[in-house]
Amino acid sequence: MSILPFTAGIDAGATLCKVAFQDGTTLTTECYPTSELDRVRARLADWQPRRVVATGGAASRLGRFPQVSEFEAWSRGAPLLAARAGWTLSEPYLLVSLGTGTSILEISDGGYRRVGGTALGGGSIMGLGRLLLETASYQEIVELASRGDRRSVDLLVKDVYSGGDLPLPGELTAANFGKLDSNAPEDLAHAIMGLIGENVGLLCAGAARETQAASIMYCGSTLRDNPTLETILMGICGSFGVRGLIPAAGAYCGALGAAALAEE
Repeated sequence: MSILPFTAGIDAGATLCKVAFQDGTTLTTECYPTSELDRVRARLADWQPRRVVATGGAASRLGRFPQVSEFEAWSRGAPLLAARAGWTLSEPYLLVSLGTGTSILEISDGGYRRVGGTALGGGSIMGLGRLLLETASYQEIVELASRGDRRSVDLLVKDVYSGGDLPLPGELTAANFGKLDSNAPEDLAHAIMGLIGENVGLLCAGAARETQAASIMYCGSTLRDNPTLETILMGICGSFGVRGLIPAAGAYCGALGAAALAEE
């Protein structure tokens, strides 16, 4: 097989290993469990890209591929994803890596800096899913959440102020998992997404206010095929008057950025 004229970027995270390359306007992406890196190596052997560059915490486990900084790769991948979506990003803006955990980057003046983060993320969803729902399937947790109603699990402001004199909108969450009137798997799954989405979203909205960022771009594998979490994050952006963006291939932001850095 002849060598193909593209560079493959790999973002090897704690849970998932994302592979991406762009050939002209065509973006090709694939995702594998980080515990199955042999499958990634086999795929690269099939493709035989011109070069391979890696990023992420598990990048060293792939072999002797050149590596680039994870945050630099993400900051380079974000404008590429925005361009594919037809979005204009005015700096400063926030780039959020919502993977196993969460990091928040401020992109400004052509550079980046980490302005915050949290240990809440996809790893939390998986752990809570195993504890409360007895499933290790991320897809099953997402599907259950799409059919649930966390208002029967979370304590709302209107539940606390039953007299009607509310200092805040009544539908706001006063305490995640603070009511527990339901233990139906669907409702618990929705409440898990609420716990992660609300806390990540509020942290990012606060960072946007602090940095005067008008936009927040959410990327990362936790948002892949997860409309429930997307809705929660976008709702918080709307409440704070911040433009929220979730690109279709956001899980591959780091991998695409790593490939672009190698080409440059």
